[in-house]
Amino acid sequence: MAGIKVEMSGGEATSLIEAATDAQSTTQPHDAQADLEALQELAAACTERFSPLVGLEPLGPRPWAGQLLHMPQGLVMDVTGIGPLFDGEESLCRQIDEFFQSRNLQVRIALASTLAAAWGLARSPASRRKTVETTGRYCVTKPETEFHHLVSMPTRVMRLEPACVETLARLGIEQFGQLLRLPREGLATRLGADLMLRIDQLLGRADEPLPVYHHRPEDHVSIDLEHPTRDTEILIYSSEQLMQRLVKGLRRRGHGALRIACRFELLQHEAVEMRLSLFAPTADDEHLNRLLANHFGRQRLPADVHRVAVSATLTAPLQQRQPDLIGDASTHANSAPALANLIDNLAGRLGRQSVLGVRATRNPEPESAYRTQPLTGQPVGEIARMRRGGSRSAVRKSSRSTKPRGFFNEQSDSKSFVPSPHDPLRRPIQLLKEPIELTVFKIERGTPPMLFGYRDRQLQTHRFWGPERIETAWWSGSMIRRDYFRIETNQGDWLWIYRKLTTSQWYLHGLFG
Repeated sequence: MAGIKVEMSGGEATSLIEAATDAQSTTQPHDAQADLEALQELAAACTERFSPLVGLEPLGPRPWAGQLLHMPQGLVMDVTGIGPLFDGEESLCRQIDEFFQSRNLQVRIALASTLAAAWGLARSPASRRKTVETTGRYCVTKPETEFHHLVSMPTRVMRLEPACVETLARLGIEQFGQLLRLPREGLATRLGADLMLRIDQLLGRADEPLPVYHHRPEDHVSIDLEHPTRDTEILIYSSEQLMQRLVKGLRRRGHGALRIACRFELLQHEAVEMRLSLFAPTADDEHLNRLLANHFGRQRLPADVHRVAVSATLTAPLQQRQPDLIGDASTHANSAPALANLIDNLAGRLGRQSVLGVRATRNPEPESAYRTQPLTGQPVGEIARMRRGGSRSAVRKSSRSTKPRGFFNEQSDSKSFVPSPHDPLRRPIQLLKEPIELTVFKIERGTPPMLFGYRDRQLQTHRFWGPERIETAWWSGSMIRRDYFRIETNQGDWLWIYRKLTTSQWYLHGLFG
């Protein structure tokens, strides 16, 4: 903006702003703590938007060459394997760039196989050259060409101490590639082990842990006990008082808790944490205390507790309901909270993984068309999607359907039949966990088996509806192609069977009743 650059004097920057905007400018002293908190907020936002593994850039004991301030100035993110979720790694970088632009922030982004390489490429002028796979303000390297980009990277972006960079500059070494051509033993002797570590981290020979940032919950209350104790009544009383304070803060914001963490810090032992997960946002401290009391009966403390802390790690706006003016208002008003309390109590007693909801997926394969997940502790959007039901499975009509001789086909007037999504008999009531292979005794072209058997039963097809072809996407793995038929047997059974197109083998997959 207005030609302002890093390390420019304040007076010169002020004059440039006033000349560009024709207005009086104001300057404020740098607030390091505010910068750090803003960076932490960005890390928390990126955790929810892109990857669960986001952290502030790691710092060494002393400033590095090229580092303006000895404080985190960037974010690091582990995006291993999540590129396809954003239509590729370049698309991911573009979305990250747009995410920061929406917050009026200009960033440089680099994606590489190691933290050190990404850190250096993001700050290297080489990442702007045409030899690097770059678009706009981000640089994406491919594994097979990453070393080619690293060799031209300046040594000043290797996170080395200024004295080390100055020594290398006096020796005429300004790029990483020049450094690699020198004998390793001599470098270690003359410049120290830190240089060897940075080289190994860039090449992936040495592991560098990602400093994941765990943001402190906004709603957090704690108390230091006057006397350490493991007395259950005292601990329950302390947690109840903290819960009341926590809920009071949530109510002021119009929010309710979806996840609660009650942490007990022990003497000479690791802390013990009790977690509550809820079906719907709640600010009812009595309900939360009842759920927490159930945990005390199952939790054993190995040492005395000296500090108790309660946090709301996930919150959502409380739902406000307008009472009915006509009819039995109590039934509608109380049904949702009663259901939420029932699910919360069941999850508290049986475990969160024992109370599950079903969510439809976009996978057309019937046995993979849904997935289960805990009903409690989910963001409000996830629960809403489960309540709405699911996405429609992809179906495709077959090219032809033939009326069998001697048997009635209910859809004989149409060339092919795919049941309507609103048809109650579109899918069977019971889907078998594993399809059962059928033994076919009689079959005609374009029809399901006229005479078949399974599990010591021999059945004859009386009527059938179909076929309905279901195929999975070729890019999702081994492709599945099936022709499904709904049939009625001579014994009154309603079955859902299919033919595997790759082998022409028939299977029973579901029962209609």
